[in-house]
Amino acid sequence: MTQNNKIIGVTGITGSGTSTVTALLSEIFGGFVICADKLAHEVMLKGQPAYDKVLDNFGKEVLDCSGEINRKALGAKVFGNRKKLAVLESIIHPEVIAKTHELLAQAVGFPFSVIDAPLLIESGMHKICHWVWLVTADNDIRLQRIQSRDGIDRETAVRRLKSRTGDDFLRPYAHAIIENNSDIVSLRQVVERNIMLA
Repeated sequence: MTQNNKIIGVTGITGSGTSTVTALLSEIFGGFVICADKLAHEVMLKGQPAYDKVLDNFGKEVLDCSGEINRKALGAKVFGNRKKLAVLESIIHPEVIAKTHELLAQAVGFPFSVIDAPLLIESGMHKICHWVWLVTADNDIRLQRIQSRDGIDRETAVRRLKSRTGDDFLRPYAHAIIENNSDIVSLRQVVERNIMLA
């Protein structure tokens, strides 16, 4: 891939390994990376656009001792509760999308851009992507990764998986399916094959 201003959207449910795929696209092929999860965290910081809205809807008990939003406390309120999760997403999505557009405008001189977004489809951001990559993995592997990454027990990890739409919903939107059940060497080979087709 050599054309500038092309966008690859990388998505997949938690534990699939979207951040690993995104890192490979950046480190090996020089893509300009936008991480939606990072932006979601930034827009909830004190003084940022989503901060007051989150407090209005979820209360001050989600704050830590420094007055910032504690993502674990907030997550405990919304994971497993689709109505509350939808409220949170209605607050966060517009702000993340606006930030994404700002960052895309800065991607000058890069061969392509990558939007790493677990909710790429649900937020509608797939519509600005030229290609959508769905990263998948077996559920047992996903659960192990979530537990290791977040330091939580299996029951909590299962709730997180169940709180999101699964691969069956995402698959029709994907131009490429990236299976991530093995090691980093195998994953890199899959990424390399697909980037050549993009």
